[in-house]
Amino acid sequence: MNPEGIIGKSDAIRKVVDLARRVAKSASTVSITGESGTGKEVFAKAIHNWSPRAKKPFVAINCSAIPENLLESELFGHAKGSFTGAVEKKVGLFEEADGGTLFLDEIGDLNLSLQAKLLRVLQEREIKRVGENQSRPVDVRVIVATHKDLRQEVAEKRFREDLYFRLNVIPVKLPPLRDRREDILPLAEHFLKKYNAINGTQVQGFKKSAKEFLLTQSWRGNVRELENAIERAVVLSSGTEIDVAAFTLFDEPALQDAFLGGEDKKNAFVFHFGDEVEPLHELEKKYVQFVYERKNRAKELTAKALGIDRKTLYRKLQEIDPQTSI
Repeated sequence: MNPEGIIGKSDAIRKVVDLARRVAKSASTVSITGESGTGKEVFAKAIHNWSPRAKKPFVAINCSAIPENLLESELFGHAKGSFTGAVEKKVGLFEEADGGTLFLDEIGDLNLSLQAKLLRVLQEREIKRVGENQSRPVDVRVIVATHKDLRQEVAEKRFREDLYFRLNVIPVKLPPLRDRREDILPLAEHFLKKYNAINGTQVQGFKKSAKEFLLTQSWRGNVRELENAIERAVVLSSGTEIDVAAFTLFDEPALQDAFLGGEDKKNAFVFHFGDEVEPLHELEKKYVQFVYERKNRAKELTAKALGIDRKTLYRKLQEIDPQTSI
């Protein structure tokens, strides 16, 4: 585990951590890119905490979560009476972050007008509150993040080229979880401890089948999706260890299509967890059959994957289908 909540031992994550540590010492703007759920805000906080600004504020805002007509006021503040509802003056986030770091998440969702104003702030190091003519100096280190390809956004005239180059001084690209699979189990253990503490539970670990399940998933939602899966498993688990049955995926076709693509459907162990739950031995049968098919009905490979001997596998397969040949 790395400091600042960054968990992982893979080469991919170590390289990003090393880059983040080096850029933290500078005052340069950092652009963090990566798929949704890869931990962009975690890295932004780490860069701040490793920087000389660590004792000053770290202020974060998701640009896609604030309506366009309010975002300018959130960022730069406003004067009293500057627009309907502005009953008193407001200090913006740039001023709140003075001396520290402002993290602008989903920067790709800024409209072109705000992009122009942000560019001016980055160049001049001063802001104007909405409804004021007075310029106010600010000393803020800006870190931005997006899951979008800003170069493509520039090409399609949705993002200013001059702002893109101003923001992209030091690019940091976070790898998706599927490219750092050796980090899946350490992350799962971390989230297990976290949700044990939150829920007052005493789940001690993962059974082998559960670990194998975690390692075979595509994790399209990356670390965020994994965390949600572990939280759900902690809540649903009735034993001291999490079994594969605690990981639930809905089997309604529409939801399967939403979460699983063609190849993912083939590779995912899917079962329904509704009002009437199946006994564990029935879920075990389905999982054995799933692995058996995944291994192209090769009994030796199936037994090895399940962590059982061939004799036990033969018995389980005959329980599923008495016509199974030995």
